[in-house]
Amino acid sequence: MDRAELPPGVHEVTALDINGAYLSALKTHLPLGQLEHTTGMPHDRRRAGVHLITPPAWEHDGVLPNPIGERDEPGPLWVTEPTLRLLLRLSGPKYGLCEAPEVHESYTSGATENLLEKFRITLKEARDTAIADGDTVTLEYVKAMYAKFVSTMGESNYNRELYRPDWMHIIRSQAFANLWTKALKAHDEGLAVVRAMGTDELHVIGDWRRVFPEGRGVTEVKVKDLYTAGTDTTGEER
Repeated sequence: MDRAELPPGVHEVTALDINGAYLSALKTHLPLGQLEHTTGMPHDRRRAGVHLITPPAWEHDGVLPNPIGERDEPGPLWVTEPTLRLLLRLSGPKYGLCEAPEVHESYTSGATENLLEKFRITLKEARDTAIADGDTVTLEYVKAMYAKFVSTMGESNYNRELYRPDWMHIIRSQAFANLWTKALKAHDEGLAVVRAMGTDELHVIGDWRRVFPEGRGVTEVKVKDLYTAGTDTTGEER
């Protein structure tokens, strides 16, 4: 997702890589049982699932990407729990960036945010130890473990013990919601947000090191790329 236009001038843009995006996203509200259908009900924070909503108008494209991404056509759409919760937070009194989304119907179950917490902590500790020891083999193995775990809990011949495509989509959406929240922090701290890509890449203009700690930990970021963008005084694009 790109911002509508850049500030005047030519700028150096830093593409930041968000470490362990899927690993951090394992902490999310996951439905525990079979999803049950409801209509016309307000959002229940004790439940989680998927929701058909009419998203609110987003009037900040000039500085922040739309939290639901770029759409080809307007109207209702299905979103997972992290996206709905993100929109509800942004519509609340703390931010007031949009109106609340209208929820038409939902498929939800009782939920917990801590279902995968022990698994997440174990992988994080193994990742931290591998980084401290310079053990690149273990580091790549841990990364492959949580990436494969998320990708195979949907339809996969490699994981017949766990079939929860709703969890897969929710975790992926949580990773994006986490990325978008970092974009909001960058904006609030005076950086120009240029682009948010996938679940782990944030492009910004400005002194990002005063906003985000640099490193390889899951609470840190690292530089993925540097490039120039914008238009100089002659109107020539870079």
